[in-house]
Amino acid sequence: MPSFRRNLLTLAVSGALTLGLVACNNSDDSNDHGNIRAPAAAAFSLVSYLAVDGVAEIVAATPNGMTLIYTNAGEGAIGLIDITDPAHPVHLSTVNVMTNGVGEPTSVAISPDGQYAVVAVRMGDNLNNAFPGLLRVYDIANPAAVTAVKDITVGIGPDSIALVGSDKTLRAVVAIEDEETDAEGDASIPGVRPGRIDVVGLQDLYGGASTQVQSLEVTGALADIDAPYAADPQPEFVSINKDTQKAVVSLQENNAFAIVDLSDANTPKLEGVYSTGTVTRTGNADILSDKEISLVNSFTGRREADAVAWVNHEVFATANEGDTSVGDDGVFPGARGFTLMDVKGTVIYETGEKTEKNAVMYGHYPDSRSRSKGAEIEGVTSASFDGTPFLFIGSERGSFAEVYRLDNVNTPQFVQLLPTGLSPEGVITVTGRNDGRQLFITANEVEGSLTLYQYYANGPTPNPADPQIVARDANLSWGALSGLTTDGVDLYAVPDNAFGQSRIYQINPVDTVQGKMTLESATMLTLADGSPLKVDPEGIARISDGFWIASEGSTVATNELIRVNEAGVVQQRVTLSPEIQARFAKASTSTGFEGVAASADGATLYVALQRGFDTTQPYAAILKYDTATGIWSSAQYPLDQHSKDPATYWMGLSEIQLTEDGRLLILERDKGGGEGGAINAEYKRIYSVQAADVVDGATLTKTLIRDLRKDYNYLHEKAEGMVVYQGDIWVVNDNDGGGWTRMLNAGKL
Repeated sequence: MPSFRRNLLTLAVSGALTLGLVACNNSDDSNDHGNIRAPAAAAFSLVSYLAVDGVAEIVAATPNGMTLIYTNAGEGAIGLIDITDPAHPVHLSTVNVMTNGVGEPTSVAISPDGQYAVVAVRMGDNLNNAFPGLLRVYDIANPAAVTAVKDITVGIGPDSIALVGSDKTLRAVVAIEDEETDAEGDASIPGVRPGRIDVVGLQDLYGGASTQVQSLEVTGALADIDAPYAADPQPEFVSINKDTQKAVVSLQENNAFAIVDLSDANTPKLEGVYSTGTVTRTGNADILSDKEISLVNSFTGRREADAVAWVNHEVFATANEGDTSVGDDGVFPGARGFTLMDVKGTVIYETGEKTEKNAVMYGHYPDSRSRSKGAEIEGVTSASFDGTPFLFIGSERGSFAEVYRLDNVNTPQFVQLLPTGLSPEGVITVTGRNDGRQLFITANEVEGSLTLYQYYANGPTPNPADPQIVARDANLSWGALSGLTTDGVDLYAVPDNAFGQSRIYQINPVDTVQGKMTLESATMLTLADGSPLKVDPEGIARISDGFWIASEGSTVATNELIRVNEAGVVQQRVTLSPEIQARFAKASTSTGFEGVAASADGATLYVALQRGFDTTQPYAAILKYDTATGIWSSAQYPLDQHSKDPATYWMGLSEIQLTEDGRLLILERDKGGGEGGAINAEYKRIYSVQAADVVDGATLTKTLIRDLRKDYNYLHEKAEGMVVYQGDIWVVNDNDGGGWTRMLNAGKL
């Protein structure tokens, strides 16, 4: 579980979706699921999306399901959130877990009575420093006033932690990974210090025996199965079945797992170590990071599971992320999906290509990772809802969670794909609340957010104002939507240069009432000679015989307006006039064309220039182009300024639309959100200016139309597409080619 560093914990609540990897999983499912009570329509829907000031890596819930605790490795802290009302979470407290400025929380678990939180903390270990880790125990009876109870020294570099037993049998099982990270933070494989599994007695918290740490070595068992790095186990993740009191521990780099018998509270026993094996995908994978998504390649991959989770007494799930490199034998790290296997390593079910096909159809597939680990499945958890076991699969690079029903472990049934915040790391379920609400919760590391979803036995009510875009099949890849337009019937969108050949997507909104839109087709753009057009489309405008495309250049001179016909063939290309180019402070300015709008007769085009002529000044620009005369003119557009750091979270324009009453709608945003941190998403706004005021040299006056951040919880960094469709304003974000695409109806114009 890599760490990600940023600033510490203030809380903002917003409206989105999320998922990630699991801190621990205690499955109480039995092998007998004959009494299935969950209706066929059972599914999950967003309750709340909250941004934290820092990272949110691993998350745990108190047994009553009313409080969350998450780790913030970047600031050496844990945060506590009151979710008594899941739709309105409240920040309770922040606890610094460092000692003399040193300490990185890697995982957290909560005692069965809800009295204690046990936090695994790395204490500055690295390749050259073998500093032992700590378990820091806190009394959380009053979550608003947490108190430290005790510290317990454990092995070097603790990672995942899970608890077993209760009261005078309570113990912690800790994956002592000891990554031996170098100066760049990369793990050494193999290292010179072997990791291990520590079982830590916590009985003294309840008046029992004094603390004892028992260590289980697995090097010998790994050697017996010819594991690739047997001398350096690096245990990764722990899941405990509370009924059988058996733990499964992933040994990721060694492509193996260990089974630990914890039924004797005094003597843990290593029951066995087994290989997780390989997966062969034939003609249904993408192993080329070439800006095109095509599931046609073949490969063999070692599963190299990160998270593991029990689904019943004999079967557990593996998240087949991969964490090494392609070997001399050509075998890839990771299998790009999940597996269900028994305690001897026998495969019960293998997802194969299904997870990545879903990622493609829902616009989440990260082609930039195709050469490495694809969708990079990192997280998994399982729990019963209405007597039916459900499985949740988290994609770190695709930023999504798949949901499956496990009525039969031999044939999992796909339920839905839930978009998440950027890079989900921690996933848990909450099923024991007194109010009956059952939740699925994720922690998203890179952007610093938590997402809560609620279970609905008869399915959630569709939200026509926030539909999910789905391609008609897995052969139609899409993502990175950067501009929108309409012909009054369908929507049309362009992706930016996340894709190699430029294209126009046709989106059918007929099923919006059911909470979805269907991406029907892609028209590939070509030059007159049939060769592919490869530009950076950021805006699109429908005209009577085709479209105008706004392409952002890498320099001032390479910004273009490109006219294409209905078949996508280029008819005309227009660059800025020398007079307009001379207004730029630097010819190398790369923040150029971001949107285009056309008058009804196609005679006039309006272009949003992202940061204006001088990026040091608080002005963007609106350009006007006369298609008959070729004359350009420009007007200054005043930008808002970020309250925290205007230089880092600079403002710019993303889209422009011309309304029937002569106004230009302008989509203005900051750099907050995504990798810039969800908490830093301050400005995602729609303003209007009068089109008639766009005359050369003028400074425009803007009027606020919508505050997307405030009124619609829009935390995505790149709110980039906007269109007025049947009287409503629709906004979509650019997901950078892999992640959540939120298509939002922002109400009547």
